Amino acid sequence: MTRVFAIATSDPSLMRCELDRARQLVTLDGEGLVAGLGAYDEQVLVQRSYGVGVTRSDMWDLPSSETALFVAHPAPVGRPLEDVAQPFRMRQWLFAMAGELPARAGQVRERLVEQLPEFLQRSLRGPSVDEVVFATFLAELRSLGRTEDPDLEAPIAAQLLGRTASHVEEAVGPATRPGLSLMATNGRIVVATARGGHPLFYKLLEGDSACARCELSGDEKVATALVRDHRRRRSVLLATHPLRPEGWVPVADGRSVAVGRSLELQLV
Repeated sequence: MTRVFAIATSDPSLMRCELDRARQLVTLDGEGLVAGLGAYDEQVLVQRSYGVGVTRSDMWDLPSSETALFVAHPAPVGRPLEDVAQPFRMRQWLFAMAGELPARAGQVRERLVEQLPEFLQRSLRGPSVDEVVFATFLAELRSLGRTEDPDLEAPIAAQLLGRTASHVEEAVGPATRPGLSLMATNGRIVVATARGGHPLFYKLLEGDSACARCELSGDEKVATALVRDHRRRRSVLLATHPLRPEGWVPVADGRSVAVGRSLELQLV
C-alpha cells in the first residue's frame, strides 16, 4: 500500500527537525516498500534516495528546504527501480500518487497518454499509470503557461490537480470510481487532492522548543537563537496514512488542499 506525506515549513533551515516530527505522526514502515524523499535547495532537487526499508537514517539528511515530499510504495516486479520509483520529478515539480486503479490499468494509461502533448509522451520512462497521471498534471499546468512559474498560486495549482484526478476518473469510466490521493510540490507550494474515498488528512504543526535532533529538551532557561527559531517555526503536514487519525483534519472526497508560501491553507 502506497503511503505519502508532504510538508511545508516556515523555516527551511529546520526542515530536518520538521521531518523528525512528521515521522512520529505518520505510518511509514511496511515490508518490501521502497522509499523516496524529495526536497529543494534554491529550487533545485537535491536528494531523492531510494531503498527497501523506509527507516534508513541517511534518507532524512536533507538540506534546507521549504517543502518535502515522501513516498513509500511496493517495490516493482521486473522493472528498473528508476523507471517507476516515486516521487516523480520533472523540472521543479515533484509528484506522488497513492491509491488503487481497476485491473485494466493498462487501458487507463493508454487513454491518458493519448491526451498528452507529444513532448510529455516522450518523457515517459516506465509503464506505470502513476507517471502518466503526473504528466497529465503537467499538461494542465502547461495549458495555462505556468509549468515553471515560481509565483504560481497554490489554489490554482490545487484546482489543476483536481482536474487531473477528474481526467483519471474519466479514463477509468463510470463503472468503477478509483480511490486515489495525489500530491505535488514545486518547492514553494504544496497541493493535494483526494478522490473515491481514498484517505487524505492535514495537520498544523505549531512551534515547539523541544527537539531531539538539536538536543533541545524544551526546558532551556536561556532562550538562545536556536530555541527561539524552534518556537517560531510552523509547518503544514499532509498525509495519506497518519499514525493516529484523531487530531488530523480529513479532506472530503473531491476536495483539494492548497498550501501557499506563507502556509495559508485553503480547500478548493
